[in-house]
Amino acid sequence: MVKKIIDPFLIHGICKDEAEALKMLAKDYVQRQVGRYRERVEHFRSFYQISVEEFAEQVAALCQGFETIPALGHLSKQQQVLQAEDDLEEWQAAEQFLARWQAVEAELRNASTA
Repeated sequence: MVKKIIDPFLIHGICKDEAEALKMLAKDYVQRQVGRYRERVEHFRSFYQISVEEFAEQVAALCQGFETIPALGHLSKQQQVLQAEDDLEEWQAAEQFLARWQAVEAELRNASTA
């Protein structure tokens, strides 16, 4: 199966060997994943103008009825809670996946220089 994926890169002279093809494909995929999750994280940081940790504190305060979230001020209190909880879950997941993909990216970079 892997050979069928890599062979076109060798046949058409794009890569000199299987190792180069695998490195190229892995690097490309990892870079796209890093970009995808970085974009998501930046969306939330820009929208809420705070860090995910600060947002988690705001969401906790919102759920306890102590605070509202300025960026969600156009929504009712109940809608704010629902939207904030959804965004927090997605934002935290994006932060975690970004860190994981960045770790993979660093390991691939180190492997190619070793």
